Amino acid sequence: MDPTPFYENPPLTFRGIPDSLAKSHLEGSECCLIHADNPLSSNQGVWLNPNVRVGYDPTAYAAVNPADGSWLSSFSIMSGLWKNRLLRWFTTQWFTENTVNRRLSRWESESPANKELGPFCLADEMQVLMDYGWAHR
Repeated sequence: MDPTPFYENPPLTFRGIPDSLAKSHLEGSECCLIHADNPLSSNQGVWLNPNVRVGYDPTAYAAVNPADGSWLSSFSIMSGLWKNRLLRWFTTQWFTENTVNRRLSRWESESPANKELGPFCLADEMQVLMDYGWAHR
């Protein structure tokens, strides 16, 4: 990833969605929004390294980076591939996308200042910080 936008004035920074949009029961990941905001993404693309696995806490990190190096079994890989394939064949994202687009449109119509550059980053969920960590609502 070309770092130039991070050194420009104003610099490219990681962000979350506005609280007023989050109140609509939507979430947007900073990992996606940074690419939506990066002016170079549209012509240089976005590159991902599938071998990099991160965790927000030591337990999550240990789960995806085991000491013996075996993260997924062959059975887990094959069953995951087929589960994903079947879900793509027999489900549609139209309902979820329609819900997200409806909520986003309502929020954008509330004020001319309300504009989200990364609508493809939005998800129909709400994450709440609890005493024991994050909870999805």
